[in-house]
Amino acid sequence: MSEAQKDEAKILREKAEASAARRHLEMPALAGEEVSKLVHELQVHQIELELQNEELRRVMVELEQSRNQFSLLFHQAPIGYMVLNEVGLIDEVNETFCRMVSRKRDQLIGSPFSDCMEGDDRGIFLARYRAFFSSPAGKSLEALILRANGPAFYAHMEGNIINAFLRRQQANSRPLLFLAVTDITERRWAEEKRLQLERQMQQTQKLESLGVLAGGIAHDFNNLLTVILGNASLALDELPPVTPARDSIRSIEETSLRASELCRQMLAYSGKGQCVIENIRLRDLIGEMVSLLKASISKKAIFNLNLKESLPPLRGDPSQIRQIIMNLVINASEALGDYTGAITISTGIMECSREYLSEAFLDQSLTEGSYVWLEVSDTGCGMEADIQPRIFEPFFTTKFTGRGLGLSAVLGIVRGHKGALKVYSEPGRGTTFKVLFPAVLEEKTSVGRNYEVKPSRWKGVGTILLVDDEESVRVMGIRMLERLGFSVITATDGSEALDIYRNRRDEIALVLLDLTMPDLDGEETFRELRQIDSRVCVVMSSGYTESEIAPRFAGKRLSGFLQKPYTLDALMQCVRGALNAVTPSLEQQAPLSGGKPA
Repeated sequence: MSEAQKDEAKILREKAEASAARRHLEMPALAGEEVSKLVHELQVHQIELELQNEELRRVMVELEQSRNQFSLLFHQAPIGYMVLNEVGLIDEVNETFCRMVSRKRDQLIGSPFSDCMEGDDRGIFLARYRAFFSSPAGKSLEALILRANGPAFYAHMEGNIINAFLRRQQANSRPLLFLAVTDITERRWAEEKRLQLERQMQQTQKLESLGVLAGGIAHDFNNLLTVILGNASLALDELPPVTPARDSIRSIEETSLRASELCRQMLAYSGKGQCVIENIRLRDLIGEMVSLLKASISKKAIFNLNLKESLPPLRGDPSQIRQIIMNLVINASEALGDYTGAITISTGIMECSREYLSEAFLDQSLTEGSYVWLEVSDTGCGMEADIQPRIFEPFFTTKFTGRGLGLSAVLGIVRGHKGALKVYSEPGRGTTFKVLFPAVLEEKTSVGRNYEVKPSRWKGVGTILLVDDEESVRVMGIRMLERLGFSVITATDGSEALDIYRNRRDEIALVLLDLTMPDLDGEETFRELRQIDSRVCVVMSSGYTESEIAPRFAGKRLSGFLQKPYTLDALMQCVRGALNAVTPSLEQQAPLSGGKPA
């Protein structure tokens, strides 16, 4: 029983005794019967008073039990509870919150709640507390709460107004704020993770869409270049060795080849640009590029190398890995501007977990394991956080002179090599690009055809079925194949090619088949040709690269691959190699009037 309740009971007893004493003093002389009646009434009143006292004691015990239960629930609740006064001082706090902040209860009571908060959140809390205190219904606060020991945690707070008696002035009451504090650190982390995955998915979808666009443009562009380059090759083959026109045509040929490099860059952006896949020693490849890299960067840049020895190889196309290194180094040089700074290339190997890989650009369910990494860092201007997600967009730049597919192509090449890319940057503190490639822990010998055929007057034998939906490519193909000595039959699509092959299969020595066609594409046409004749000799032609196409035809006996655009010599080598693989003794045979080689 509290002191206030005991005092109230004492006052009631004193009033009852005083009333009885007054009645006794005022009582006149009474007869015996009246005295007996009065005694009886007094006994009844005494019994009633004892019953009231007993009821009061019972109520006081229940109140004490209720208070103890409330105190137990208050202090053992899984949520932190506290009571704040109008100026934000802690009036009461439960043990759960004490454990949350690693402090004792007597240290918190009477102290400002804002002292428990991180600097920026403290100012926000103090600015909003008055409005929150006056009307907390339906409102909430979030802040970073500091611990005496350990890392801070994010807290969600909801409040309600209560009235409480002052400890020393029991007659008065004041409003207090009852605050419920929940640790939402894991929920915040999960929400940030979800948002990160959403942004990553949006970035992936955007780049996939742009990749499809880039691949389609590269395919159409390659068809045009095939005609230009083919005509230039035919013209060079027709012209006498000494003529002024040869220089002009060679210029056309060289320009066409440079344009084809742009196509390869677009295919690299689309993630389909691998060419010659082999084991690459990163240290050796960078060592071969040092002179070129130093010549490409600012004269005020300090060039550093931190290359780890004995790295395992990675599988990839050396020319595209060189393109990654060159693009990143030039990007670092431009970040330095006119100021002196350092550019550092570092390499190493690390074990990457799924969690680490999931934070990289364009994580596509990469498998955890050993990855060879390449880092290009600079001490330049750095980047704001809101700019970093856009740096891989085509033609996006923060520099007046910057333009093109530089970092976009880098990301596409990394995707094509089943790698990942990370960016670390802060304004004024420079930028680091970290590229991860799957390590090859067991050496593999690269396998590929290398015909090593020098330009010659080699002449082919038999008839070739040329299948392409582009008329200009068909016309160019006829001229080039006839120059090599073949008879040519053309088809505009896969269905027509199948009809022709069914009727004239005995005279067709080889099918030169375009991969990308409407209705029935090259892959479907090849499958149907194999159904007609399992020994059919097919060379696939495409603007995509062999490494992209080869896995789709693995084990299906594709005779060769010819990448667009191609020269007369490239066409000759590819067709010659495919026919020799079918009939090695072909070169010893005389040309036939028609039909397959014997």
